[in-house]
Amino acid sequence: MKSPLLSMCVVIILSACSLLWLPEYLLVCWRVTLFISSLLLVSMIMCVVCGKAHWVSPLVLLLCCVGLLGYIHDQARQALSHADTVAQLSRKVETEFKIIEVLQQKNAQIFVVSTQLQPQQAKQNIILQWQGQEKPQLGERWKGELRVRPISSRLNIGGFDKQQWYFAKGITAYATVKHAVKINEASSWREKWLQEALKQTSTLDYQGLLLALAFGERAWLPAALWQTYQKTNTAHLIAISGLHIGLSMGIGYLFMRVIQFVLPLKWVTPTLPILAGLLFAGFYAQLAGFTVPTSRAFFALAVVFLLRLWRQCYGGWQLLLLVVALLLLANPLIVLSRSFWLSVSAVSALMIWYQIFPLSLLHWRGKSLAESPWRRWRWMISLLHLQLGLLWLFTPVQLLLFEGIALTSFIANMISVPLYSFVFVPLVLFALITQGAFSSWSMANAVAEYVTRFLMLFQSHWVAVSQQQSLCLIAILAISFMLSVWYVYDFKKDTTKGYFYVPDFFHLDVTRQLNPRVKWKIYLMTITISLYCFLRVLYTSVSSPIWRLDTLDVGQGLANLIVINGKGLLYDTGASWRGGSMAELEILPYLKREGIELDWVILSHDDNDHVGGAGTILKHYPQAKLMTASSQHYGKNDRTFCVAGKNWTWQHLTIKALSPKRNVTRAKNSDSCVLLISDGTYQLLLTGDADIAAEKQFVDKLGPLDVLQVGHHGSKTSTGYELLYQTRPKIALISSGRWNPWHFPHTQVIQRLQRYQVKMYNTAELGQIRLLFHNTHIEIQTARTDFSPWYSRLIGLQPK
Repeated sequence: MKSPLLSMCVVIILSACSLLWLPEYLLVCWRVTLFISSLLLVSMIMCVVCGKAHWVSPLVLLLCCVGLLGYIHDQARQALSHADTVAQLSRKVETEFKIIEVLQQKNAQIFVVSTQLQPQQAKQNIILQWQGQEKPQLGERWKGELRVRPISSRLNIGGFDKQQWYFAKGITAYATVKHAVKINEASSWREKWLQEALKQTSTLDYQGLLLALAFGERAWLPAALWQTYQKTNTAHLIAISGLHIGLSMGIGYLFMRVIQFVLPLKWVTPTLPILAGLLFAGFYAQLAGFTVPTSRAFFALAVVFLLRLWRQCYGGWQLLLLVVALLLLANPLIVLSRSFWLSVSAVSALMIWYQIFPLSLLHWRGKSLAESPWRRWRWMISLLHLQLGLLWLFTPVQLLLFEGIALTSFIANMISVPLYSFVFVPLVLFALITQGAFSSWSMANAVAEYVTRFLMLFQSHWVAVSQQQSLCLIAILAISFMLSVWYVYDFKKDTTKGYFYVPDFFHLDVTRQLNPRVKWKIYLMTITISLYCFLRVLYTSVSSPIWRLDTLDVGQGLANLIVINGKGLLYDTGASWRGGSMAELEILPYLKREGIELDWVILSHDDNDHVGGAGTILKHYPQAKLMTASSQHYGKNDRTFCVAGKNWTWQHLTIKALSPKRNVTRAKNSDSCVLLISDGTYQLLLTGDADIAAEKQFVDKLGPLDVLQVGHHGSKTSTGYELLYQTRPKIALISSGRWNPWHFPHTQVIQRLQRYQVKMYNTAELGQIRLLFHNTHIEIQTARTDFSPWYSRLIGLQPK
């Protein structure tokens, strides 16, 4: 029974993981599933009839595999279908909706709501941006006119794909509402408790942190506070997951053990405390809204408890396999969630660590720690041992997902984890259950203040790491782990004493043996990882072009980046808004991810969608030279001006300014800094938002172009026939936002470009566009291709 069950678990996991990379056209539909299943059933019948019964079991297994694959892929197809149908609806929909999650309620109000957009459709989860003055609360029902559109996402190479996040949370549409009428108040006990906690903590400085730990709601958590925890690698303390659910189970377990002292003897069983702990963990999970990390942790505990009741014996890896498979079977799309992989990776890392380097390996003068004078401090040594394992084995995951590392995360976690586990979280739960009795909310706030101030001391030790550096670090960590296993289990040992001396008092017990199969699997895995990382770095170095141009996807704005030998010239910086900018969301992460140092920041003109992120960029790269077409300085006084006729050389590129004729106080579209860039072989023209009138002033100075940045995002007031006739560009780059209200690029511009047979590339459709300039050709790469995963493809059609 166990072997077929585990085989099915492997099939479920592999089928769900295929959703991470398969394009839509490779997803198995139900028709194909039913056809293959029918063939397998016929084959099974024929085997029975022909006396080949021994073939039936493999065919049954194959039939289950096909059915599971069809079921999992159908979940993705249904999600895509629901998202696509939104484009066919009226843009304005009058409907009722219920607020099921609060994402933000500070500078802007953003919710996840459940609603029925059409009578014949099932309910959908949609993102709702509230533009009215009302202050909705979790669990309330409202009625209003929603302005609906399909979901969409900017997409830059190696960057965050928000469509993946949408589908992981079951979100299939986006809407805005300006006014709505409340129908019902919050109805569930959790929602009522949340409203009461909001009132009780309204005057506390760390209200957001308290509510995040009590209810899993981060809408009231300040961005600066969240950033502090992120940059110290302690953000896992805020997200209610395995640590918190396990702690709550321990509290319930101990509480019942105390009660058992006064219960009749027949109630003193080992099962009752475990059941009480599980119920308390379920209570906490319900408080946290059964989010993905919370439900995952509680589900794992429940499975372990049920297996124990049924007296089923599973090993640690078998249990992990079973729990992960059941979670994916219940909701296959959680495979798209980063938090899912963080949890699985953390558990896997700890299991490897405790299997290879258990604490029992460490001895003191020939005795185990339990028999040594250090036994009173064993809990501290155990915590050090655990954090060392996470630091060693979980760091590669953090490097891949977060593109950085906190140098002091070991110390930060050593102090904060015990405080959270034994003081802060129990105090928050006590305050919640007792409704703030005995000033418990105030005490919890004080603890939150002390812990956060302590973590702020280490916030500046966060180091951003490029992709190349991440791969090198991962390879080094893998090799060091392999060498450590070899040293402990294969190195020549002192057979007379049986111990490694490191130093004269602490020893590693050499009598412990490691299963040879496990050891060689570790060697094979670490060598494979190291070789892959080094080959990736080597291939990137060897295949790098002479120079490249990145047109980043910054929505309705512009950000062009020229890169040579790790140095960059940034032409425009995208838009900004209250509380954020494209520089923070897209440009800076990309520069750090690619390991690029900026030499120049050139601003075409002073419209927000081109200069919104200038201040942020210059703050992070103060050494970069600034060039503007106006007298605006953006916080940097030592700048140069873009004036027609200015020439200079950067790296091996020749750059010539064609417009404007003079410097102005505030540069408008017609004053855009137009640059002609050449390496002697290829010609590139950056036009900003220059209109047709401005184009006529410099068009006679141009010859054939290889690449043209289409002016003003494809507005019909730019990129005139005269410019196209004179330059005959081969490639046209358009930077525009999906669903932009002006419907850029304009059909007239598209027709002009088509007339001259120009290849068009639009960030709204393709995401980031990367041009690699080689000696003999220009290589074109885009973030979104025909081979992109299903969740990254464009959703819906452009509205008329």
